[in-house]
Amino acid sequence: MTFHERSAMRAFAPQSAFAQAEPGSPYGWMTPYIAAIAAHTPQVGSRILSLSRTEMHFIALCLSLMGEKRNDADHLAAFAGGIGIRTRKSLLGDLAPDANRHLAQLTGKLAGRPWRPASYLRLTELYAEPHARKVLCHIKQITRWRLIILARLPAPYRKIGIVIKIKKRLDLSSVLFGIEVVRRVRTDLNDRQILASLEKSDTRYVRDWVEAHYERLPFPQAPTGALTNGTSGVLRPVTSGADLLRAGREFDNCVANYMWEASTGASVFYRYDDSRRPVAIAELKRLAGGLWAVDEMMAPKNKTLDGKTRQEVLAAFTMAGILPAPQVTGSFSWFDLD
Repeated sequence: MTFHERSAMRAFAPQSAFAQAEPGSPYGWMTPYIAAIAAHTPQVGSRILSLSRTEMHFIALCLSLMGEKRNDADHLAAFAGGIGIRTRKSLLGDLAPDANRHLAQLTGKLAGRPWRPASYLRLTELYAEPHARKVLCHIKQITRWRLIILARLPAPYRKIGIVIKIKKRLDLSSVLFGIEVVRRVRTDLNDRQILASLEKSDTRYVRDWVEAHYERLPFPQAPTGALTNGTSGVLRPVTSGADLLRAGREFDNCVANYMWEASTGASVFYRYDDSRRPVAIAELKRLAGGLWAVDEMMAPKNKTLDGKTRQEVLAAFTMAGILPAPQVTGSFSWFDLD
C-alpha cells in the first residue's frame, strides 16, 4: 500500500469516537465502514449503491468478527484490499482465525438487510455447535428469528423440522417449556425419541403433545388397590393416562381433562363398575398428613348418583380408611379440598 493510499484510507476510516452512523444512513451501522472501503477499493466504490445482499452480509459478517479492530485504519485497509481479489473463505480466515471460514458460504442465505454485529456473532457461535451447524447448512433461509430459535433450543432439538414450525415467540416459549417437562417426566425416553415425537406434532398445540406423553406414563401409586364392600360392584383405581382417557369415553364426561392432576398425584380417580357396566367415577384428593378424601362422585354423563349406589361406594372407601368429604354424602354443604 502506498503512502497516498494509506492516507486516503485513514481519512475515510471510522474512528471509535464517531463510528456510529447517523440515523437514515443507507447502510445503518455499516455506513462509515462501507464509505472507507469504497474509497480504497474501486470495485466496491464503483457500485456502492448496488451491492448485492450476499456481499453486504459478507462485509457485515467480517466487520462484526473484527470487533474493535474494524476501527483501525490499517486493519480495515487490509480487509478492503482483499475484497474481490481473494476468496471469501480466505479473507474470513485471516480476519477471524478462531471462526470457521466456511461461514462465508452462508452469507447467500442470510435474509434481509445487514444485521447488527450481535446477530453475526450469534451466527458464529451457533455454527460451532454440530446440531446448529447442520441446520444452518441445510435450511433454505437464515433469519435473525431463526438464530434466536436455534440459540434457545437445547442442542439435541436443533433440527430443521422444529425450527421451521416455530412462527411466534409464544410458540417458542411453549416448545421450550414442553421439552423440559417431557424430558423430566419421560425418563424412559432419550432426547432422540422425544424429538421424533415433537417433530410429528403441531407446535401451536404443545400442551396436547405434552399431555400425549403424560398419557403414556403410569400415574403415582393410588392409596389402595381394588376395593369392594361385598356387593357385585368393584372400585378400581385409574392407573395411567390411557386408562383415564378410556374412562372419559366410557363415562361420557370430562374426567380426561384432569390428566395433569392425576399425573402429579394431586388427585386419584376410581371407577366403580358393576358386571362390567360403568356405574360411577370418584375423585380422591390428597390431604395433609398422608390422608385422602373422596371429593366428588358422579354417574355417567355427569348425572347424580342414586342414594343406594352412593352409599355402596362410600362404604368401600370408608373401610379402606378414606374419608368422605361432606358434599359427597348427599348434604348441601361443600368442603373445598383444593
